[in-house]
Order: sequence, then structure tokens, then C-alpha cells
Amino acid sequence: AFVFFIRAPAIKASNRDIAVAVANTVAFGTVGMLVYPYLFHTLCPTPEQVGVCLGVAIHDTSQVLGSAMSYKEIYGEEMALKAAAVTKLTRNLGLAMAIPGLSYVHATSKSSNNDAVGDVKETMSGLVSFQKYVPPFLIAFLGMSTLRSIGDYTFANEIVAAATDLSNATSSHNLFQQTMDFLGNDVSKCALGTAMAGVGLSTSLESLKGVGWRPFAVGGSGALVVGGTGFMVSSLVM
Repeated sequence: AFVFFIRAPAIKASNRDIAVAVANTVAFGTVGMLVYPYLFHTLCPTPEQVGVCLGVAIHDTSQVLGSAMSYKEIYGEEMALKAAAVTKLTRNLGLAMAIPGLSYVHATSKSSNNDAVGDVKETMSGLVSFQKYVPPFLIAFLGMSTLRSIGDYTFANEIVAAATDLSNATSSHNLFQQTMDFLGNDVSKCALGTAMAGVGLSTSLESLKGVGWRPFAVGGSGALVVGGTGFMVSSLVM
């Protein structure tokens, strides 16, 4: 849902457009978060497939992790949580190209239309252009992913050795692992609750007055298509 707020200034979306997009994501994502863990547990033979389905079928990252955590608590399968997190974060990596690309296409298309009617062009410095097309959260996400990957690569041999005998782990590796566990388990639970509250607080019912049922019919249809696609893809690859 945060993607809508990030792209909104670039495409000059109205408050109503943003509210409708966020409301669709929150509403159908919440339904999926409550229903999909039980549904996919019935349909999928392995927890890994359940995790992949959850990671593909639900749009918002916080809702994906919320549903996967619920599945872990209900069925005791941590692998579903890991698979869901990897699947959704892999999808998020695509945002690094999709958001700047779509924003640039929109901006160039608008610029062409302005040229056709003789409007004055909007000029921006290189830094402002970069900030407009590349949201800060993408830089933070890629930076943290890179940092974790570098740490795993640095301690790769020790991770393998520690898997067979914990006494083989060095103090540096233990510190790195404890830090990652603290951030990934303790901090992430608090951050997840904050994110879910933020998504809900960002939806104003006042902005939805007069919208009608059609946008939500489109959103519901899209949610069903994405959920079905998630199950089909996971069935083919796993």
C-alpha cells in the first residue's frame, strides 16, 4: 500500500484515487490474510508451497507476513513463513525497476502531451529527478538486502560449520546471527504492527464518498485473479 503514496506525487494522483487504491488493498488483503492460511493449508501439500502462495496472492508486505505468521502459529510450520517472506521480498525487488520505470513513462508521456498543447515544461535538477523516480524506501530495502547478503557471504563457511556443530561458530558470526535474529524476529513484530496500523489509518472513509461499487468490484476481481495465479504458479514450480 505504501507504493501508492510513493508513486502518487510522480503521477499527481488525487486524494480520492489514493484512498480508493489503499482501501482496495487493505480490504481484500485483510480478507486474504484471514482466509488464505486455512485455504492454502487445505489445497497445498507442503508448507513451502503455502508460503509461496501467500507471498504471491497477497499484495501488501505486512499482510503477507501477518498471514504467514498466523499460519506458523496455527500449524507450527516456520518454513511457510520463510517461503512467504522470500517470495514477497523477491516481488519487492521488482519495485526497484517498476516504480521508477512507470513514473518515468508517465512523466515523459505527460511531457509529450504538454508539448503538443504548448504548455511550459517542468524542469528539475538531477537530484530532484532521482528522488522523484526512485523512492527512498527502495534504496533502504536494497541496502538492507545487500547488507544481509554480504554478511551471509562473509560467514558462509562458518554458517555451514555451525549447522553441524555450534562450537564451530566464532564470536563475530554469533554476534551477526544474534543481531539478525533480533531485527528479524523481535523488531519485525513491532514494525509489522506499526505498519498495519499505518495502512489502516491512511484510509479515509470521507475520501471514499461517492466512489461507488465499481472500483471495489475491480479490486475484488483482481484479488481473486492474483490469488488463483499464486496457487497455479506454486503448483507448477513446486
